[in-house]
This record gives sequence, structure tokens and C-alpha cells, in this order.
Amino acid sequence: MAATLERLERAECLRLLATAPVAWLAYCDAGRPEMTPVNFAVHDGEVVVRTGYGGKLGAAAADAVMTLGVLGADPATRTGWSVTVSGHTRLAGDPLVDADLPEPGSWVDGRVVTIAVAIERVSGRRIVRPGVRDVRLRRRPGP
Repeated sequence: MAATLERLERAECLRLLATAPVAWLAYCDAGRPEMTPVNFAVHDGEVVVRTGYGGKLGAAAADAVMTLGVLGADPATRTGWSVTVSGHTRLAGDPLVDADLPEPGSWVDGRVVTIAVAIERVSGRRIVRPGVRDVRLRRRPGP
């Protein structure tokens, strides 16, 4: 069964991004690349993440560029999609500045600081096979 790889438009990438419950967040910590799984929310052109003290927080305080990636895959049909977004980060969550910022749920306790990654660059791909339905995630439940 032949497969093709199609590029996804920005709107489809953002729609799929909002369906994923967990993403991989990549950043640089002390000159070394790091990746960590995170829960997140998409809001007003940003990806919002709760974090503890450490590398992610330090990178956000330094206005570093971070990349966040999500994946939907079906190993049985060998189909799926991926979306990545990249952008500068900022410390977020000040009630005077970010009054309407959603509270991203976290599967881990101790996440005390909110950071936001601007959605500056977006890319996505989908593996398509003739006669096979697209892999779609259900909209994730709210916090």
C-alpha cells in the first residue's frame, strides 16, 4: 500500500495541535539541547505550559526560542501526522498582564510557573495511504 507525505496548512496544524494532550518541548539548557514531555494549552497565538524551577524556566526568562512537537499515529495502518511550532518564550501568568490565560492542566505536581511559547513558525505533515482513514485525535477534555 503506497503512502504519501502531505504538508499541512497552518490552520490544520493549529487544529491538530489543540487536540493533543501531551507534547515534546525542546529547548537549550546550559548550551545543551533538552526535550521533555509537557501538558499544554493553546491560547491567542501562544502555547502555554506550566513548569517547575529548572531549565525550561531559565530558557523562558532568557527569551529563548523553544520548539514544541505533537504526534498522532496509528501503527496498525502506518498513518499519522505531526505538528511542530517554534517561537520565543516568555514568563507568563501575571494576572494583570495575562488575565484570560488558560490554566494548562498538568499530570505532574509541582508545576508552579507558567511560560508561553509564541507560535511564530508552524509546520506539519500527514502520512496518507489510499483507502485508510486519517488518524484523528478527539478534542482533549478541558482542565
